[in-house]
Amino acid sequence: MKKVLLTISLVMALIMALSAAALAEDGVTADEIVVGSHQDLSGPIAGWGIQVKMGLEMKAREINDAGGIHGRKIRLVVEDSKYDPKTAIMVTNKMISRDKVFAFVGNMGSPTAGATKPIISRKKIPQMFPLTAASLFYDPYDRYSFGGFVPYYDQARVIVKYFVEKKGYKRIGLMYQDDEMGAIMKSGVEDQLKTYNMELVGAESYKRGATEFSSQITKLKKADCQLVVLATVIRETVGALKEAKKLGWDVDMCGMTPAQTKFIILLSQKAGFSADGFYCAAQTPYIYADSPRDQVRAWWKRHVAMYGKEPDMPTTAGWAGLHFFAMAAEMAGKDLTREKLIDALETYRDVPDETFGGAPITFTPTDHQGPHGVLMQFVEKGRYVTISDRLDYK
Repeated sequence: MKKVLLTISLVMALIMALSAAALAEDGVTADEIVVGSHQDLSGPIAGWGIQVKMGLEMKAREINDAGGIHGRKIRLVVEDSKYDPKTAIMVTNKMISRDKVFAFVGNMGSPTAGATKPIISRKKIPQMFPLTAASLFYDPYDRYSFGGFVPYYDQARVIVKYFVEKKGYKRIGLMYQDDEMGAIMKSGVEDQLKTYNMELVGAESYKRGATEFSSQITKLKKADCQLVVLATVIRETVGALKEAKKLGWDVDMCGMTPAQTKFIILLSQKAGFSADGFYCAAQTPYIYADSPRDQVRAWWKRHVAMYGKEPDMPTTAGWAGLHFFAMAAEMAGKDLTREKLIDALETYRDVPDETFGGAPITFTPTDHQGPHGVLMQFVEKGRYVTISDRLDYK
């Protein structure tokens, strides 16, 4: 009888152990949470990717130094996508199958994060705050995908609205990247122009990774644009500004959040001209050591102490993405699962960006867009200056 009872006990213990293993969540152990991210660390927008990686690492270290999330430390796995969709897919599959990541935070780029989105969602893995404002991350609704940036479409419409209604411009041109990002931005510009019964007077595209923009700017100058909307990232923005200067063309140019970085100013100076006069839409006021916000000044000092150099806007994007992830993971409780994380995220209602003063975040069970509204900024004396309140096109 005792042997029978012992056998039954062993069988029950085995069943319970197997059940626990079956129910165990990938990427969550007793002492860590594994978070994955793919960044451009060596390609055409590495100026963003390297900074985002630093922001992710900075926030992870701060979380871990404070004791983690319900006692679990964050372990980051960051892979180089080279801003190439095929490479992004390869490293994403590696992080899912080998690293067993619990969630993805801050995947980089419209074409690259867009290529990996369906793979991640099919596996029912949460992905949040991709480093792109493309609407495909929340529209159509996807339970496993959350935005984190004011959509490019919205930004483009706000830019047109600002220059048409504030400055009375009637001749709007566009230079755009020939991919998913550029297409979304172009759509926003065109749709806002339709509300004024206007059309683009010029629209010139370039291939991702291009370094020469003389033909595009020459054609836009011939179209006599009063404003050129730049659907660009870093070096393309600087390239467009440089070509306009070479032509002696005094035209307003306005970029979107990918162009809100110190490298626009620094690379322009290196090329022999000033970026003063450049406009851009911004989700968050640019960060400076002498910011009027106490939180920004304190964050800036922590960054310099950690890395020995000044931060940039992409750094804040990585930091904030992991910050909002950590908030949801804390809310989800000690028994952390992916579904509980998503349930927690969907309770966000106008959650403020208390550190940087960016747009508040709202997620619901039917809407994962996140923030709304942008500021207009202007480069003056080598610094980004806010020139508007938060604006929406609606």
